[in-house]
Amino acid sequence: MRISMNRRSVLKGVKAVLAGAVVTGSSFFYSDMAQAETYKLRFSDIGPPRGVRAETMMWWADEIKERTNGQVEIEFFWSQSLVKGKDTLKAVGSGLVDMGTVLGIYTPADLPIWNLANAPFGGRDPWVGMKTWQELRKVSPDLRAETDKKNVKILVNTSTGSVDILSNKPILKAEDLNGLKIRATGGWGGLLQRLGATPVSIGYGELYQALDKGTVDGTINYIQEIAAYKHYEVAGHITEVQMGQVLGLGLGINLETFNSMPEEVQNTILEVSDEFLEKFTIAYNKGVDEAREAMKAGIDGNKVEFHYLEDDERERWRAEADFFIQDWIEDMDKKGFDGRELVATMQELRAKYETELAEQGYPWER
Repeated sequence: MRISMNRRSVLKGVKAVLAGAVVTGSSFFYSDMAQAETYKLRFSDIGPPRGVRAETMMWWADEIKERTNGQVEIEFFWSQSLVKGKDTLKAVGSGLVDMGTVLGIYTPADLPIWNLANAPFGGRDPWVGMKTWQELRKVSPDLRAETDKKNVKILVNTSTGSVDILSNKPILKAEDLNGLKIRATGGWGGLLQRLGATPVSIGYGELYQALDKGTVDGTINYIQEIAAYKHYEVAGHITEVQMGQVLGLGLGINLETFNSMPEEVQNTILEVSDEFLEKFTIAYNKGVDEAREAMKAGIDGNKVEFHYLEDDERERWRAEADFFIQDWIEDMDKKGFDGRELVATMQELRAKYETELAEQGYPWER
């Protein structure tokens, strides 16, 4: 009897151990499956798959795929083929698309805080500008909350690069703008209006046709994008005013989708997104130089003439741009938000990176 009891006890113990092993094995199995979950994300972009920004975005997507061992794969839909640029914020937030290029200038009412990034004459260097706003988003809960409310997370705060003017006639001073219809967005519309032009609102994708048909006489533009979009075919003069940058521009992802990912995958995406800034600046500086020289020499018979403002004339334009930040602060005050505090923080960060650049050069050159 005692032997039988011992045998039953042993068998019971063995069964318990085996059951535990099965449960433990199952938990490891399901854990591995969860970790191996893949994310195939559709990304809607406003432009064609060429030029500095597009090339850096493709590097970014490839790098994320490689570092996540294929768990995250991003498929691009270029030239607004999936959704219009002005609809991207809502499309990403609703899950119609998983990711997209979000422009604050297209939805200023939805993203009023981020619109500060589109202040004319807000700095010339893209690395300084992008680093400033990438860090500002990390330290400002209000800036993050603005896009969180739209169910969108901005991963990369990128830049258009220097804002210049492409036109069908030379522009060397403010008086040359009188009577001209100039396509402009953000604070540049108000600035050019103060300088004598008539600002016109046209989407970037429609700009080639507008210049070709004479709907506009010129546009704010960016040297590397003029080459990428072939705008040199329909306008032959570029004035390098360097009126700041469009910095209210970023790569966004549906917030719920991002939050559903394992922490390791999230951290990898954020890491690559921070590295985007350096990769973009290297390509941008090279791309601008190459585009400028190519357009001066002529592309397919289309030569572009480059112009520059005298220092005192450029200062005249810069002084006219002071209205933007003052108007922005007043607008924020009406909304119950301390705009002056964010402006001060932004200016401190920008000064930090400007000093770093002046004293040490770019990080990849040290």
